[in-house]
Amino acid sequence: METLIVHNSSRRSWIAVLWGGGLVVAALDLLWWNVLAAGLAERVFGGEEILEDRERVWAAMILAAGIVLLGWGLVSAMRLRPVLTVGPDGLSIALLGPFRPLVSLPWDSISEVFSQPVDDNGSLLPSLTIVLQPNGPRPELPSQPWGARWTGRRILRVLVSDWSVRAVVVETVANHYLDRMAKETPVACADIPC
Repeated sequence: METLIVHNSSRRSWIAVLWGGGLVVAALDLLWWNVLAAGLAERVFGGEEILEDRERVWAAMILAAGIVLLGWGLVSAMRLRPVLTVGPDGLSIALLGPFRPLVSLPWDSISEVFSQPVDDNGSLLPSLTIVLQPNGPRPELPSQPWGARWTGRRILRVLVSDWSVRAVVVETVANHYLDRMAKETPVACADIPC
């Protein structure tokens, strides 16, 4: 089975592109074109409205914000970063932040993976629950993970509402790897009660 790579959904990025484009058009119209603003001023005020300096400053600030929003949205929509990978070596999750490297969890440190909604102030959010082994090797994990929360010492719930793949698909692939790893693990004689 191949590696499953999950990205953030690009929906939020495209919404930022639309808002940024709208802000840029509105600011350019206020500063130079004077097509939309003049027609609106004529309808509202009954005559030509002249922009004051403070209104030009606001229009310049709107233009700058629109350019930043438009640029961020385009870059993040075109260059999606993975937030989770599921492969033969284990799970890798973005728990340190959006621009930090993924944290790797080997399969021998994971007990279970399942999708389950989590309560967030009365609303249920989709999440992927990762249960760590009680005595297995545990990598360094942040106490305040980005986009996730701890429920006890061993249970990590990762919020998946803006992922490109549903949590059920990740659960299926992860459990396939967990089952395969369990079949390949030799049982020592000390593990069998006599």
